[in-house]
Amino acid sequence: HCAPDVHAIKEALALALPSVQSQMENLAVDMGYTPGVLALFYKVAIGSGVAPLVIFMGVGAMTDFGPLLANPRTLLLGAAAQFGIFATVLGA
Repeated sequence: HCAPDVHAIKEALALALPSVQSQMENLAVDMGYTPGVLALFYKVAIGSGVAPLVIFMGVGAMTDFGPLLANPRTLLLGAAAQFGIFATVLGA
């Protein structure tokens, strides 16, 4: 039993036409391989662009008015978070 050369397989798949890549993905699914949790997380959170918005919203929630009144320096953190949300939406 000889182990396949994983690097050669990945290189051949990267150079293949999109239709061939799709056929290979369908073949892998037919053989029982399924995407894992990290692939699902990437597709839902990062691939769709939701993760940066959720992170910046969390930072914005941390700079609520209570802590802002207690420590006015957190205003800069809140302003940076709002700028980040604005830049992310424009970038998307």
